[in-house]
Amino acid sequence: MESKEGIMGWVRFRGKGIGYFAYTFQRLSGLVIVFYLFLHFYVLSNILKGATDYNSAIESIKYGPLDIFLVFDVLLALVIFYHGANGIRLALNEMGIGLKHNKIFFYVFESVSVVLLIVFLYYAWAFIAFG
Repeated sequence: MESKEGIMGWVRFRGKGIGYFAYTFQRLSGLVIVFYLFLHFYVLSNILKGATDYNSAIESIKYGPLDIFLVFDVLLALVIFYHGANGIRLALNEMGIGLKHNKIFFYVFESVSVVLLIVFLYYAWAFIAFG
C-alpha cells in the first residue's frame, strides 16, 4: 500500500494516537542515530591519517563552557534512550505483550528512558565539572 502523504505525513499528528507519535519519533531517532554513527566513523577515520590529524580532530571536540558538542551529546543521549526504550516496547508488542495496554506501556517505557537520561546527565555532569 502506497502512502499518499509522503514524508510530511510523518509529522501530521492530528487525529492519530500516541502510537503514531511513538512510531514517528522512532523513525526520526533512528535517522539521528545513523547520522551520529556516520560522524563518529568520520572522526575515527582520522586515526588512519596520522596522529596529528586525529589529535586536531579530538581537540576540536573538547568540552568546555558553551561547547556545542556537549549539547549534541545530551541530545544524542536523549535520542538513544528514547529509541532503545521504544524499541523494547515495540519488540514486546510484537511478541503480544502489552498490546491491550499499549498507551500505558508507552508511558512506562518512556519514563524509563527519562530516568536513564537523568542518570546519564548526573554522571556526565560529574565528568564535565571535574574533568
